[in-house]
Amino acid sequence: MSQRPLILILTALLSLLAVLPVTAQDDFPVTIEHKFGSTIITEAPQRVISIGFTEHDALIALGVMPVAVRYWYGDETDAIFAWAEDEAQAIAGEQPIVLNMAYGTLNYEAILALNPDLITAVDSGITQDEYDALSQIAPVIAQSDEYIDFGTPWQDITLRLGAAVGKSAEAQTLVSELEELFAQAREQNPQFAGQNVAVAYSYDDGHSFGFYTDQDIRGRFFAQLDFVVPAQLVEIAGESFYADLSAERVDLLDQDLLIFTGMQFVEGGGEEVESDALIGQLDVVRDGRVVYIPEAYDDALQFSSVLSLEYALEGIVPEVQAAIGTNAAIQESQCADGLRPVTDAAGVDVCVPEDPQRVMALMESDLDALLALGITPIATTNGRGQPTPPRYLMDELEGTDIEIVGSFYSPNVESVLALAPDLILMGGFDDEAVLEQLRAIAPVVNTFAFGESWQSHFTRVAEVVNKQAEAESFLAHYAERAEAVRAALADNAEAQVSIVRWNPNGPGIMLRDAFSSRVLADIGLVRPENQQGEGIGHTPPLSLEDLGQIDADWLFIGTLAAEGDAVDVMNDALENPLYQALGAVQNEHVVFMDGSLWTSIGGPLAALEVLDDVAAAMALLPEATEAA
Repeated sequence: MSQRPLILILTALLSLLAVLPVTAQDDFPVTIEHKFGSTIITEAPQRVISIGFTEHDALIALGVMPVAVRYWYGDETDAIFAWAEDEAQAIAGEQPIVLNMAYGTLNYEAILALNPDLITAVDSGITQDEYDALSQIAPVIAQSDEYIDFGTPWQDITLRLGAAVGKSAEAQTLVSELEELFAQAREQNPQFAGQNVAVAYSYDDGHSFGFYTDQDIRGRFFAQLDFVVPAQLVEIAGESFYADLSAERVDLLDQDLLIFTGMQFVEGGGEEVESDALIGQLDVVRDGRVVYIPEAYDDALQFSSVLSLEYALEGIVPEVQAAIGTNAAIQESQCADGLRPVTDAAGVDVCVPEDPQRVMALMESDLDALLALGITPIATTNGRGQPTPPRYLMDELEGTDIEIVGSFYSPNVESVLALAPDLILMGGFDDEAVLEQLRAIAPVVNTFAFGESWQSHFTRVAEVVNKQAEAESFLAHYAERAEAVRAALADNAEAQVSIVRWNPNGPGIMLRDAFSSRVLADIGLVRPENQQGEGIGHTPPLSLEDLGQIDADWLFIGTLAAEGDAVDVMNDALENPLYQALGAVQNEHVVFMDGSLWTSIGGPLAALEVLDDVAAAMALLPEATEAA
């Protein structure tokens, strides 16, 4: 049947159906952008049909039980798998109807008969024609055009559906909690970082093979554990999320780790696969670095939903550890006398002095961390965008003989060599040519992973310099101070706060996961609704016409450098009527802060100063709100 007659039939049938009442919520209407355009949802949906193959897990996690879901595989009469049973049982109402519609086939009449007011199809691979037909029945949520079909990450699916059903905050919480579990798995297994993985499948009775790329949910799972899907495999797959391999190219599976999925469909399992001559001769197989995912966890991996992935982590990570070894086993390699092994932020083992005496801190947060631990390094670099070390640390450095050996991320190797350090801290730096020169001088430890908290970075620095007890004491002090500030600001509980770095080309909003944003979250302050997106830096510069985006109950503004173009541009903007019209300005809730402290990477001393700044400012002390 052509699509146009079908659409006419559906339109006629719709006029005969009664519309169920819905309960309006404050966050409706919402507009969801997707690959076919945009969908407006005017009211909270009451009858949701999920025709994506796995996305009903996200709906259930959000407390929304679909009236119908699409059959994937397993028990055809029960679409709720083990990992979702508790959440499903917590939702009152009937179990969903299971719609058996293979990929490329949709039973529009069956969908229409269920009278949905929302159809979710993010993980469905629908076409434009199918979207048009479904849209005659109810609003349809499809995937973004950013991803290939069936390549949408679980985070995007969860957040997209959360917005559609009016539960964006709950969706963000679910995503954050699961991402924290992945972060813990990475932290506990730094030996995973940078290892090449081939995520494979077998067919033809276990004697033909293919692989999934990092655009596939299975490949992404291992990428989130810091494994790497080789670029050559991605190139072979092209626009697809998988590719079959010819017999001549089975050697491409010979990586640091080989994962086989879907083994419940291969009679004889792993033994049958390894009986294949081409597979059996691979080094990865001979060395035992191959994992055949057990069926229960394979199901969870194939789903890769916000509910199934916790289950998958619990079962798959131990299998991988058994195949490639634990970090403890890797660290058994002996360092020279007087040295001990530590694992840096990239998962690399480095032999460092047991009692370092001449430490260099070549990143500002390393300098901050060492000073907090009672160590004055012999040298450092100037702060980001500044002609000196970070301004907020200058009092700490007064009276010391610390040397300056270059600018942020541009150390002078000759100056470093002349000072003969016995340990170099260089967080987040990736210029391999410079690193090679520095390693020839002294052990170099990458202390910082972008996106991690200042507490994690601080703890790593303390381990490197053997000051763990001092770090624990400092963190306890910070926690006490944060709780005291939270209590002092009880009248401002849940106040919305905006943090802005003014750059020479305009203001940028510090994102939710930036250093100072996390400190403010520790004391119960929140970001405005338009600033809830993820990110560790700041937004692109805003034009003056868009100044309204920086507004909040309280507004903290600063520049990275104390003088120069950014300061001049900011001072000019402060006279603009659009700035003067901001609510925070009208309420005299604008605080001018040190941008080198608030809007850079930050460390433990910076965190304490941010707490003090907030306590002083929100108590309306005059000195806190004076213009810079």
